[in-house]
Amino acid sequence: MIRIKRNIVLASRVRYRIGGRARYFFEPQNPDDIEEAVYWAISRNVPFLFLGAGTNVLFPETGFDGLVMQYAATEIREVPGSIRFSAGTPMARAVDYFTERGMQGLAWAGGLPGTVGGAVFGNAGCFGGEIKDSVLEVESISFDRATGRIERRVRSATDCRFGYRESVFKQPDGEIVTAVLIRATPGNPAAVRIEVAGHIEHRRRFHPLDYPSAGSTFKNIPLASVSEEVRGDFAEVVKVDPFPIIPVAAVLDRLGLKGTRIGGAEISAKHPNFFINRGKATFTDISGLISLAKTMAWQRYRVVLEEEIRIVDGATLAIGGENLDKRRFVPGIS
Repeated sequence: MIRIKRNIVLASRVRYRIGGRARYFFEPQNPDDIEEAVYWAISRNVPFLFLGAGTNVLFPETGFDGLVMQYAATEIREVPGSIRFSAGTPMARAVDYFTERGMQGLAWAGGLPGTVGGAVFGNAGCFGGEIKDSVLEVESISFDRATGRIERRVRSATDCRFGYRESVFKQPDGEIVTAVLIRATPGNPAAVRIEVAGHIEHRRRFHPLDYPSAGSTFKNIPLASVSEEVRGDFAEVVKVDPFPIIPVAAVLDRLGLKGTRIGGAEISAKHPNFFINRGKATFTDISGLISLAKTMAWQRYRVVLEEEIRIVDGATLAIGGENLDKRRFVPGIS
């Protein structure tokens, strides 16, 4: 029997340190727990969402009038030619596991926050690498809110339909990642350690890690999506990551937004794609900076900035609960 808690403060569960209370909160320890919790929510017409480490999400002070689940499982198991990580495994631990064994595939992720499941959810990437390039299979639990159908799936990397910071798991009626099989290729142990350490040092030097944030606020801008004039304006900063892009940080810098503040929130002067909480920032403060940046980028360059962070508005979701599969679940609430 699962034990669902009530009225848990979300600010303590996310990196931004912003957010009110979740009406219900649950930390599943395994896929069985997740199935039961999803069924519990659907059968009661309760909206729900799933968190990894809470590194890229912004909640309002009004909280979330539903069930928030945060996966706590961190199992690691070796499989021939690969390593199986439970979705709740921190990326730092996964990178360390590969580094200690001199294996290639995750060195690009040195210093990357969040969990393995979260990285797959958003096809995380940096320093020219993406998680999709190392994934062999993804185990998940799919659900249909309208019918109540819940089932387990195993997807190949191709079936995950990875795109730039996208995957099939981002669909509204979708799937919850429970485990990931990552290719393990022997490499040069010294070279792997050097690469990982270099990425960690880069983050320390150039990212505002002293303040709470949700990491990169916006996705970088595909070069192919902008006008010839804008391509010319930003030609010297274009980089391949993993295809030609204009860094959003460069755009926000040119707009003069570095260091701009609203309330306790700031567009970081150290890295302007990080919108930081300098102390007592609110959902409205961060949202205001996001709106300002999007408006100015459009007005000056006709560039549409797309959020990389997940913004939860706290509104009740329309979820159907009819025609439910009758199951053995007898959840409890504490």
